[in-house]
Amino acid sequence: MTGEPLHVLFLCPGNACRSIMAEALLNTVGQGRFCAFSAGNNPIGAISPYVKETLKQVGYDTSDQFPKSWNTFTVPSAPRLDAVITLAASLQSIQLPVWYSNPVHVHWNMDNPELAEGEDHERIGAFRRCYGDMEQQMLKLAGLETDDVRGQNLLRLLQSISPA
Repeated sequence: MTGEPLHVLFLCPGNACRSIMAEALLNTVGQGRFCAFSAGNNPIGAISPYVKETLKQVGYDTSDQFPKSWNTFTVPSAPRLDAVITLAASLQSIQLPVWYSNPVHVHWNMDNPELAEGEDHERIGAFRRCYGDMEQQMLKLAGLETDDVRGQNLLRLLQSISPA
């Protein structure tokens, strides 16, 4: 065991919802074994207020989080990445940037609560369901034996827990 945390970048188009939740969750449930980041190919101006409220209700502080471009992670001085996980169906067919650390890439399609319609309580319910789904996925990831696992072995592990 090297003791090096696994560096994971979560991607969504706007980096305002699912990727923010994934970053917050993995950094908590990963208990130092993971270092999570989030970004988007077209970041929007602010984190969704529904995401902020959902995370606040379960004790996460989002005051230091903001939507970032995935280009933040393409420069030589960027943090090393071991894995890039796309969370939006729209990113499956898009050309991803080249990252210097040559991370593996896996796609986990997670429903976008931003698409929920209806009354405020119905939209809040969609974000809470997304949070619950994301929490289960991050717990699966945190439960994997990832010490010294990189490259194709890491890719296989990440694919083995891909949500249906």
